[in-house]
Amino acid sequence: MLKPQISVIIPALNEARTITSVLRSLARQDMISVAQVIVVDGMSEDDTVDVAYGFPFVEVVQAQPGRANQMNHGARIARAPILWFLHADSTIPEPTSINEILDVMADPEVAAGAFRFKLRGDDLYYRLVTGWVNLRSSLLGRPYGDQGLFVRTKVFQELGGYAPVEMCEDLDFVLRVRKAGRFVLLRHPVETSARTWQRYGKLRTTIYHLREWLAFELSRLLRPRSPLVRDQQPESGVAAAEPMSAATPGQGDPRSATRMNEEKAPESAAAH
Repeated sequence: MLKPQISVIIPALNEARTITSVLRSLARQDMISVAQVIVVDGMSEDDTVDVAYGFPFVEVVQAQPGRANQMNHGARIARAPILWFLHADSTIPEPTSINEILDVMADPEVAAGAFRFKLRGDDLYYRLVTGWVNLRSSLLGRPYGDQGLFVRTKVFQELGGYAPVEMCEDLDFVLRVRKAGRFVLLRHPVETSARTWQRYGKLRTTIYHLREWLAFELSRLLRPRSPLVRDQQPESGVAAAEPMSAATPGQGDPRSATRMNEEKAPESAAAH
């Protein structure tokens, strides 16, 4: 088997109804043949694993739940020199996105990058959120994980991957990777589902995400070296996982210790 040029890592937990969108959009990519696509399931209780296995180019592995842990687990078994992290509720509208990543990463000074953000839907409020997020990304240098972060595998390993922080593990990583080399924002978007805004309400979700972001920034000022680190340490030194069997369901708690009670607070999947 030829070594892939890019490894796509998608953490998922009970995403049977949403993961089809991102996998279908990957199937439409012009350069999907050079990609290794890894779905890291966090012990889902629904049909996430079966849905992922419906796409022949997808590898499925399982890890303990928790987005940072799942993404780090996927990175450990990735075989490509470039890692591309996508959320399970994302969609890649442009079929040339893999080409764009490979082209920009041909510059050895580029360490990492991301795409523009787009909240799926024609609602005026969603367009305002989209504009604010892209303004924050370009002016403040703070893109989030739902913008399709990509990074050189070597740089990711040198930085120790995603840190076990209580919130904004993607932003924490972006701020660290910017010190390792040039960070670029590509012009095409990665679309994100508006399900959080639809479920919890637009204003409530916006306020929650702003509070989460401000709390993270405050934590950096108070403890810049280790913001909001959990008492629980991430797994380390774990051997590369073998693809799981669809006939053997995973065991374990399907919820992360830091996963919010969905009945009380919006998801932190898209902290904007």
